[in-house]
Amino acid sequence: MDELARDWDAACLRLEDYLRAHGVAPRERLLALTMELLREAKQRPHPAGKSALENSMELAMEKTDAWFSELAGSPEKATRARVAYFSMPVQSKWAGAFLGPPPAELIAEIRAAAHEAGPALDFHSLIRREMNYGAMKDIARETWDQFSWSHVLRAFAIWVVLFLVAYGVYLRFFA
Repeated sequence: MDELARDWDAACLRLEDYLRAHGVAPRERLLALTMELLREAKQRPHPAGKSALENSMELAMEKTDAWFSELAGSPEKATRARVAYFSMPVQSKWAGAFLGPPPAELIAEIRAAAHEAGPALDFHSLIRREMNYGAMKDIARETWDQFSWSHVLRAFAIWVVLFLVAYGVYLRFFA
């Protein structure tokens, strides 16, 4: 298989993935759209240095943007239409309408969707301040002052003796 054929195969697979991500579920519609986009991408003039994959994906994104602009009524509201399309259950209802002529009900539903941004942000100065730990600071300081390595060494010695006794019992009775 030559390089050009591999390039168009990669473009075909990527287009299928792109369309599937946009909710084109019926396999027949998915394949028809993929072939239509590939045919149109092959007929487009290829700028020097652009691969078939880049050319076909650019075409698919242009078509998708134009379709969402048509749904929204203007290119400025295309992003809102895209958000409404993905956040509402319209993909399953009109699965075959993607990149085709949108039904009037779909247009009405998308344009009626109201999405609001989150709460307004308050910007504050991020000046470093000392943390107030309250009583925890005093408790931690007292604990640190009372700490002694002798307690740790005594516990270690007890565990070593217990281990040696257990090992002796094992050797005497189970080995």
